[in-house]
Amino acid sequence: MRAVAGFIVAALLAGCGGGGSSGDGGAPPPPPATPGLARTGCGDFQGTDRGGSWAFLGMRYAAAPVGARRWTSPVAPACPATTVVAGSFAPVCPQLDRASGAPEGDEDCLAVNVFTPKGAFAAGRAPVMVFIHGGGNVIGSAREEVAPGRVLYDGAALAEATGNVVVTVQYRLGPLGWLVHPGLDAEAPDARSGNYGLEDLVASLEWVRTNIGAFGGNRDRVMIFGESAGGVNVCTLIASPRAAGLFHAALIQSGGCVADARQEALATGAELAANAGCGAAADVIACLRTRSPAELLAALPPELSVSGAQAPYQPSVDGTLLPGVPLDVIRAGQHNRVAVAIGANADETGQEVPLTFTEAQYGVFLEATFPNPVVRAGVAGLYSPSSFGSARRAYIALTSDAKFICPSRTIARALEASQSEPVYRYFFTEVPDAPASPAFGAFHGLELLYVYAKLDVQNYNPTTAERTLSAAMQQYWGTLARDGVPLASAQPAWGRYDAARDNHLVLNADGIAMADGVITQRCDFWQSLGL
Repeated sequence: MRAVAGFIVAALLAGCGGGGSSGDGGAPPPPPATPGLARTGCGDFQGTDRGGSWAFLGMRYAAAPVGARRWTSPVAPACPATTVVAGSFAPVCPQLDRASGAPEGDEDCLAVNVFTPKGAFAAGRAPVMVFIHGGGNVIGSAREEVAPGRVLYDGAALAEATGNVVVTVQYRLGPLGWLVHPGLDAEAPDARSGNYGLEDLVASLEWVRTNIGAFGGNRDRVMIFGESAGGVNVCTLIASPRAAGLFHAALIQSGGCVADARQEALATGAELAANAGCGAAADVIACLRTRSPAELLAALPPELSVSGAQAPYQPSVDGTLLPGVPLDVIRAGQHNRVAVAIGANADETGQEVPLTFTEAQYGVFLEATFPNPVVRAGVAGLYSPSSFGSARRAYIALTSDAKFICPSRTIARALEASQSEPVYRYFFTEVPDAPASPAFGAFHGLELLYVYAKLDVQNYNPTTAERTLSAAMQQYWGTLARDGVPLASAQPAWGRYDAARDNHLVLNADGIAMADGVITQRCDFWQSLGL
């Protein structure tokens, strides 16, 4: 069990069809003579029969970024001369395995996977849902396993439940995806470096726009959605002029609208070059291109923390691909204006905090994080162990609020104020009916099991109410992609966001409902500090 998905399942189980035009803007293509054969302008791909859908795995949308192409914009792959049996996922992009710390992956990883309901494949007009995985922009993949041999982001169940085409994508990570360095600036046609992972995502959306009609999808009905760093990257695409027109809706799950300043990114690049033994080289970039991915990862290993600081290697403001911090771009009304849903989970950091977390540890954290005594006193008063029942619960609430829940309100308000297209907010509060689940709460990434209908893993038997919540979330997500309005049968209407009310959809197996205000007093406190 790997990386992000493995931790999700460990915490859960411890102790126990749309309208619109076709993909090319005209009539839908005729069904292929061979079942499950997608004929694109750059090769024919044979899918795997999943019963109610076809799965097309590991299709390159860009050539391998190796050799001289490392740290350059993605380029189109060579078109296959014969039919490709698209039956295997691509390798993960180079990264450090979260459990072992060992390097893994291959630079030839830029691939998409497409899951098409059989009815949509024939009709050729289904909405499209493009998923961007999380992992702090330093780990993760589209082939994350929720159990041995069972992929979390396998989109077959989601495609069949919604009638939509589901696409999952891989993009460059860590130092290979986000490196900023003056030597790379000098090479680039637009004199800027970094954001290669973002360029990969743009290239994948361009691939979707060009080719998705062959898989039954409608290129004019594309929603991007992502979780954690995937949500950050969704917001970055909302703010990027390069992504204009490539999607019509977006959904941000537990992600922010942030980016590194150029000076911060340059400092990371300089440190990597020095640690890799290239800092004093006559040609720093040529030297770095001689280093293997494993050597680059070892030179400046990224530390990933849900409750702590962001790992190095992130989207950065470059003036062109990303003209400003995404939240600032949105506030200025200079973003790609589409229907957007955004939300967070009630206990985002609950899985990461040890059960043995003490008041002494909490005190050390407060001293280190809030050196200003006035601010520290305000935080300590609002998040006291006595108010939450323990230092651990207080720490979980503080870090979840400051890093995820309250920023989601800030982003929703900024979007609502700067566009006429609808904005929606959700709050996921569900805690599974497993013995150990209350200790972790509605933790970071848990909602993915519901979106992808992967609750029944490792002998866990989800309740009827949990299955109902999963089905409802799939419908809400799917109809947002179809119409820009999220709906679910026999469930409350998900109303448009009103900043004055802070109205949102509460997602819980005990009952889905609209409500006003998410921890309003605490979020007002963080807003007073600039969050």
